[in-house]
Amino acid sequence: MAAVISFILTGRIRRAFKMNRFVLKAAVVSFFAGMTLTVSAANPFSDVDTDSWAYQAISSLSDQNIVEGYPDGTFRGNKHLTRYELAQVVARLMAKSDRLSAEQQAVVGKLAGEYKDALTDLGVRVAALEKKTGRTSLLTELRVHGVNRYDNVFKDKKASHFETGARVRLNTLTHVNDRSYIYGQLQTHISMNGNELYDVNKLNYNKDGSTSVRGGHEDGGVHLNRLFATYQFGKKQDTEKLPMGPTKNLIGIGQFPVKMGVTGYTYDGEFKGAFLQFGDYVKGGHLTLAYGRATNINYDYTGPMMHGVSGDYLKVPPTAKQILITELQNNKAIKKAVLKQPELARLIPKAGKTIHDSETLRDLNDGLLGIFKDIGKINPALAKAVMDKVNKSNLFGTMYYDTHSNVLYPMGKDVVMDWGADEDVPAVYASYIYKVPEKWEFHAYGLKAVGPVGHITKAYGFAGSYDITPQWNLHGEFVKNLCKLPLNNERPYSYNYGVSYGHASVLKPKSYSFGLDYVYSQAGTYFGGSGNDIADQYMGHIYQNWNGLGKMPAYFADKMDALTDGDKSNDHVKFGGAKFFLAKAQYVPMKGLIIEANYGFNATDMGGKKMDNMFLLKATAYIK
Repeated sequence: MAAVISFILTGRIRRAFKMNRFVLKAAVVSFFAGMTLTVSAANPFSDVDTDSWAYQAISSLSDQNIVEGYPDGTFRGNKHLTRYELAQVVARLMAKSDRLSAEQQAVVGKLAGEYKDALTDLGVRVAALEKKTGRTSLLTELRVHGVNRYDNVFKDKKASHFETGARVRLNTLTHVNDRSYIYGQLQTHISMNGNELYDVNKLNYNKDGSTSVRGGHEDGGVHLNRLFATYQFGKKQDTEKLPMGPTKNLIGIGQFPVKMGVTGYTYDGEFKGAFLQFGDYVKGGHLTLAYGRATNINYDYTGPMMHGVSGDYLKVPPTAKQILITELQNNKAIKKAVLKQPELARLIPKAGKTIHDSETLRDLNDGLLGIFKDIGKINPALAKAVMDKVNKSNLFGTMYYDTHSNVLYPMGKDVVMDWGADEDVPAVYASYIYKVPEKWEFHAYGLKAVGPVGHITKAYGFAGSYDITPQWNLHGEFVKNLCKLPLNNERPYSYNYGVSYGHASVLKPKSYSFGLDYVYSQAGTYFGGSGNDIADQYMGHIYQNWNGLGKMPAYFADKMDALTDGDKSNDHVKFGGAKFFLAKAQYVPMKGLIIEANYGFNATDMGGKKMDNMFLLKATAYIK
C-alpha cells in the first residue's frame, strides 16, 4: 500500500493511465483512513463481497460520492483505471479537504498537480494551486472610545466636550488568485452621547464660509475608507500561511493605507492612487514608491493654507499701515507728480488718515481703492503706478494679501487653491523599511506634496525601533521639512522618542504593554492626519471661533494676534506646533479584544503657551 502511494506521488508513472482499479482504491482508502466517513448500510456494488477486506473502505467512499460504480451496479475492481477516472477521485477528495489532516492535504495537493490537466477538463479548481480562489473573508472591527475634544486647548478649559462614540469597520479580503487580492474597508462613526464626533474628512468647505457634511460621513453614515487591489510580481510567493495575502513585490491601485514612521504621529491615513513595492514588508527590506492624494487631511488645519482667509474681520497689522503711509510720503513718483500737479498734495494726508483709520483688511482695501480713484481723476498714470507699487509691496511679511479678492494667504502667494478644487492633497511618497521581526526595524522616507501646497511640503524622515530585551523597546523618529514656512520663516522639524514595556497582541490573551513618548513637533511637520487622537489635537489645534471667523488653526491665529497687538517683540515668536508627553497602555483581556488608554500632559506650543491635559480610553474588538 505504502509503495503504491509513493509510486503515485513520486511521479514515476507520469503517464499512469493504466492501474488496477481495486488496488488503487484500496490504497487511497487506507491512506485516508483518518477521515471521518460513514459506512453504508447496504452493499453498494454487487461484485464486492461483504466479507472482502476492502468492502468497508469501498462502501465508505461510495457513501461520500468519492467513487462510483457502473450502471449495472458493479464496481469492477479488476478493471484498469483510466487517468480521467483517477482525476475524478482526486477532485472529490479535494472537495473534502477541510476534513483532511495537513499531511493528507499535502498528498491530495501533489495528486492534483499530477492530474492537473484532467482536473481542468473536469472544470475543477485545484485548491493546492489556486488557494481557494474567489473567496472573500470578512473581519469586523468595533471600537468604542471616550476622549475630550477642545474648542480652545490654550485659553478656556471649559470650552470642550467629552466625546463618546463607536467606530465600526468592515474589512474584506478577496482572493482573486495566488497573485491578486482585493482589500476593502467600510467605515461608520456613531455618537453615543449626542455630541458631534470628530472626523478629519467630515466636512466640505465653501467659499461663503459655510460647510457641508460629506456623503457617508454623517453620524451613522457609511463610507468607503479603503478599496485597493494588489498584484504580486516576480517569483511566486507561497501564501499558505499568509492570511492577508502576498507580502513582497506588489503593485497596488486604489485607496490604500500609508503610515509614516513607527508611531504614525506625522501621518497615518490613506492615499488615493497607486504604489509599487519591492521586497517583503514582513521581514527584511522593502522599498515603496507611491503617488496619490492624501485623504486623511485635517481640513480645519490645512484649509486656510490653501484657500486663504477672508479679510472682512482680519485686523490690519500696524507694520502694514506704516509701510503704506511711508510709501505715500517718500515715493519719488508721487513727489514728482505733486510738483507738476500741486492739487495732488491735498490727497496725501487724506490717504494717510484713511490708511491709519482702517481696522480690517476689508476697510483697508476699500480705502485704497478710494485713494486710487481720487488720484486717477487728476493723474491716471500715477494712480496705476501707485496701485502696482502697493500690490507688489510686502505688506504682511511673507504672507500674501490679494486686494482684488480680499483674501489673505498665510503661506504666501504660491499657496493658493481655487474653491471647488479637490482638497485631498496630491503627494509623492517613498520609503525604505528594513525589519527583523521582534528585534529591530529602520525607516527612511520622503514626502513631496504636489500642487499648491507643494511649495510648503517637501520633507524627509527617519525612524527606528529596537527591542533591548524581549519586553523592553526603544523607538524614535525625526522629520525635517526642507521648505521654509512663511509664518515662522524657518524650515521646521520634529522628533519623538519613547520607551515601552511588554507587547500587547490582540491574538494573545493577558498580554499587555505600557510606555511613554515625548513629542516635539514644529508647525509644518504635521501633515494633517496623526494616528493618535491626542497627538492630532495638540499638533493640529484649531480655534473654534477666532475673531468671529469660525475655525482657525492656532499657528495662524497666534501669528495674526502677534502682528496686530502693536508689540513688535511678539512678531518673531515661534507659533503653532506642540511639545508634549504621551503615556500609553494596552491590555488584551481576551483574544480579539484590546483596551487602550492614552494620557497627554505637560503640553505647550512652540511659543510656550500651555495646553490642557487630555485623556483617551478606547476598546477595540476584532470579529472574524
